[in-house]
Amino acid sequence: MKRQWLKKGLYLLLMIIGVLGILNTVLLLLHTNVNLGTLLPAAAGIVLVVVALLKLTRFQDRPLLKNRILRNVALVCLALLIVSFVGVESLILTQTRSQQEVEADYLVILGAAVKGETVSLTLKQRLDKGADYLNRYPDAKVVVTGGQGFGEAISEAEAMKRYLLTKGIEPARIVTEDQATSTMENFEYTRRLLDNSGNGDSRKIMIVTSDYHMLRSKMLARRNGFEPYGITCGTPKSVWVNSYAREYFAMIKSYLFDR
Repeated sequence: MKRQWLKKGLYLLLMIIGVLGILNTVLLLLHTNVNLGTLLPAAAGIVLVVVALLKLTRFQDRPLLKNRILRNVALVCLALLIVSFVGVESLILTQTRSQQEVEADYLVILGAAVKGETVSLTLKQRLDKGADYLNRYPDAKVVVTGGQGFGEAISEAEAMKRYLLTKGIEPARIVTEDQATSTMENFEYTRRLLDNSGNGDSRKIMIVTSDYHMLRSKMLARRNGFEPYGITCGTPKSVWVNSYAREYFAMIKSYLFDR
């Protein structure tokens, strides 16, 4: 009896995790464009909810669900999901240390949400750390990169530029990239801007972004020919679990498709 209750508890937990994954995608779609990274949490959530429902209802007794091969395949898939999740999250955590002591050719600050024309708290943290670095290395230039998304009156890049100007950064040091809508595009379009401006040999860059986002940012920067270093910003405790869990799906998507 105790074992049965433990199994039911496990399946209820899987269902709750699945529902959270679906809700996460719904919330993301209210503020971002549709892409594989936003849809994957819902896809995984639907699978978990279906599995849990099948196990918690009379459908679990149907012959098809008693098939040993199908059960073994399902168990292997679940094990692979768990192992890959732990592995990817471990790699993400290894890249959360800042490297602000490295002097780079360009500082690249990645965009985040803008509320109307005002930078969000996350973006403000990135800009403040970026301004500190620029004051420490007065010869460095900065690329602010990010397009205009839902609920934003101006592009993220324009909002970032305005903020840096209030921090005393000279306009001549700021390069604006205002078209990117993804991390891959951040680096792809930055590469084009530098190439077109005659700075194509500038390979050594210092990325400023959130801690959970640094591993993927460096990977995509390398794919665009950069030698990346990073300055990380902390993630609020209220969204820490959600941010790191969501980044797992984004990392898988970027590794497979962002080329």
